[in-house]
Amino acid sequence: MRIEKVRKIVSVIRAVAPEFQAKTEEELRVWIEIAEPYISESRFGGLYSQAIAYLAVHKMSLNAQSSGQEEGLNISLKDSMGIASISEGSTSVSFSNAAMGAGASDGDAEYLLTAYGLQFLEIRKRCIVPISISGMNRM
Repeated sequence: MRIEKVRKIVSVIRAVAPEFQAKTEEELRVWIEIAEPYISESRFGGLYSQAIAYLAVHKMSLNAQSSGQEEGLNISLKDSMGIASISEGSTSVSFSNAAMGAGASDGDAEYLLTAYGLQFLEIRKRCIVPISISGMNRM
């Protein structure tokens, strides 16, 4: 990816994710490289930089939640994994999946875990129209 595009994406990240202001440009580049293969520049067009920025920050947020490294994030791994209840005697754990209630596909469930993932889904909806076939008459 050209340096101008990377700098534009870094500026979007700095604008939308204040909790990651302390990250160096090099650290942000690594996350941009992680997000880049998931997004087609030709499909996202003018929203390409925003899509990569939101996806990168989404992945950074999930990583920070699981490792407990970011100061600005007060969400525990329990919250990010959707654990609804925990028992101790005879060990019992139940999970709550927000994606099922929101009608998201299994592939999109991860994006519902952060506000940045939701923003990415909104951008994707505007740029990529899903194809569905329904109401076909059988003879």
